[in-house]
Amino acid sequence: MRRRLGLILSILPVMLFPQSGNSAPAGIEGDAPERLQILIRDATCAEASATLSAKLNGTFLRDALSSSTAARTIFYVSPDGKDSWGGLLPIANQQGNDGPFASIERARDAAREKGGPNLIALGKGDYYLTQPIVFDARDTGLILTARCNEVPVLHGGPRVGNWARQSDGRWTAPLTLPPEQGVGDLFVNRIRQNRARFPNAPADGDPRKGWLFAAKCEPAIDMWEGNTRFCFRAGDLPNVEDASGLVVNIVGGFQPGSQWGNDTLPVVSIDGAGRTVLTKGTSYFFTAEGSRYFLTGAKNLLDAPGEWWHDPAAGQLHYIPIDQSFPDSVVVAGVLPTFLKLDGANGMVVSGIEIRDGAPDGSGKFYTDTRGFGAIRVEHADGVKILGNNIENVGVGMHVTESKHALIAGNVIADVAGNGIYVGTNYGTFGKSDGARILSNHIHDIGQVYIETAGIWFQAADDVRIADNLIENTAQFGIAGGSLWGSNDAVYNAVIEHNVVRNANQQTADGGAIKMMGEQADSLNSTIRFNVVTGTGHLMNRPDGTFWPPGYENISEWPTPISWAIYTDGKASGLRIEGNSLSGNISAIGINGGWSNLVTGNVITGGSGTAFRVDDGTGRGWHPPWAGPNRIENNVVTINNSNGLAAYVYAPDHGPQYVQFARNRYIGNLNSQSFRVDPGIMRSGEFGSLQDLQKAGADTGSVIVPE
Repeated sequence: MRRRLGLILSILPVMLFPQSGNSAPAGIEGDAPERLQILIRDATCAEASATLSAKLNGTFLRDALSSSTAARTIFYVSPDGKDSWGGLLPIANQQGNDGPFASIERARDAAREKGGPNLIALGKGDYYLTQPIVFDARDTGLILTARCNEVPVLHGGPRVGNWARQSDGRWTAPLTLPPEQGVGDLFVNRIRQNRARFPNAPADGDPRKGWLFAAKCEPAIDMWEGNTRFCFRAGDLPNVEDASGLVVNIVGGFQPGSQWGNDTLPVVSIDGAGRTVLTKGTSYFFTAEGSRYFLTGAKNLLDAPGEWWHDPAAGQLHYIPIDQSFPDSVVVAGVLPTFLKLDGANGMVVSGIEIRDGAPDGSGKFYTDTRGFGAIRVEHADGVKILGNNIENVGVGMHVTESKHALIAGNVIADVAGNGIYVGTNYGTFGKSDGARILSNHIHDIGQVYIETAGIWFQAADDVRIADNLIENTAQFGIAGGSLWGSNDAVYNAVIEHNVVRNANQQTADGGAIKMMGEQADSLNSTIRFNVVTGTGHLMNRPDGTFWPPGYENISEWPTPISWAIYTDGKASGLRIEGNSLSGNISAIGINGGWSNLVTGNVITGGSGTAFRVDDGTGRGWHPPWAGPNRIENNVVTINNSNGLAAYVYAPDHGPQYVQFARNRYIGNLNSQSFRVDPGIMRSGEFGSLQDLQKAGADTGSVIVPE
């Protein structure tokens, strides 16, 4: 993973300050984002005025600080400080009667009182927050950053102490919280522990283990009842006398039986005789026979090392340690989904801070904004810059809504419950977040609680550029953009380029590495180019609880897992998918419902499924006057699987004019059934060879070349 620093610095201007239409090779390899994070920290730390210009010259970050730090008043904060001090000294004076502030809030208020350009410099150490720190229009242009060569760490809750060992080996500690707060997660020495659950979490972390599977209800229930109840098999559930506080984490989706998302639904009651669990559901989320689930939140589920349970009435935290070193551990109760809220704080900069140990709220659908919260939450604040921060073990890394020209660069975001970065809108108001730049971040292990999530998710955001990010190990999407609600949240002129996406869609039956939606049903005029995508998977169980094999696609069986390296959905049209390298994914490129998309110059190798899938499913019968065929041309495709398809077209309402193939180069195991087209335009019907496809007039100039 080590790369030459000279290489990284040489590509930095390309990554952060590209010329229009620049098609330079990707700059992300290995740990490049972390090296960029170090560069950003060096250049934007509190005492960096002498070197700032040289370090950021020629990059988008040149104006990250609107003036040198020397022209600013610096207010210092330290865990060793006092809010009664003046805050203008980085450490306490010799007399011990003046020095840094103890809290960010006090420094913020002092900066407001001072007026003018100000900077808050955080010293090294741990800051345990009990409430979000809110910045508003009074804080326009404020810089919140670390002191040079120091790492301030913001924790999303109190440190828990005064532990007492009980006779049964469990430990308890007093923890009383305000009525509006609860313990979302518990962290021991920076590692997330398990809320008491049944079945217990698998020790090896295998996502195929640790589930129960919903039964078929007898008598059958209406489909719409599937969003508030499910049935369980005899003997599956333990005896839970009191359902209060009990939550079911269950996989479902937009239709009963679908497995593209999950939710954490409070349990209303359990009917043992009828083997039915009644939940507080939503009109969006449905479950059915085979939905996999587990229960959390009841005291009698606390039975395994690493599990915890909080009794809010008694103000007691219960925990079963993993090892005997527990008494010396640092334990943090994660209660905050949001640490820093920038509401109207135009031009504010947040740089060089570690943010960790928060509550997992943020991407569930019950009583939440679908993409809500965010450890750093930006609303109605234009020109904000989030640079070189490390965010770990929170609900959502960053959430930007109705804020234009955000710059998010050089951050590391890891082990989050929901989305890594969200840029978009608030449902109902639909203000836009145009002009965002999301550059050179390392985002990994995304969707630890809520699987219908992405490393980067954007909507209602035109002219977005997402470039040179390294995204690894996501539950569903690496990058997902476009509209969910039609013209209200439409996206135009997006550029997704030079990203590396590894191991996306590890926990759903419908996902992929890079996805664009187009529910507004017009041309997105957007580009997906020069990205590297590997290891896109799927996770889907049958109603009996058995799982589909990994890396398996059977498009003749329904329901079937859907997994694409790059795909379009919801009538997404007018996209250019160009020059991407797609290797070792289940399926490569899919177009679902849109028109006038161009797929060109891509290299596809090592997939177990279809190289190209074109389907009119989300646009059946829809043929706008501007529609042109989807074109798949000048690609290089290697078919390694003897059962693999080069292309599958399913467009019974549109026929051969829906897609045209041209000048592709196919290598490997092609045969008389390598192409599948419905309607059956080839001489043998639905299946045929490349020659059959060409004789049907659906391909021009493609060839098969020897390996």
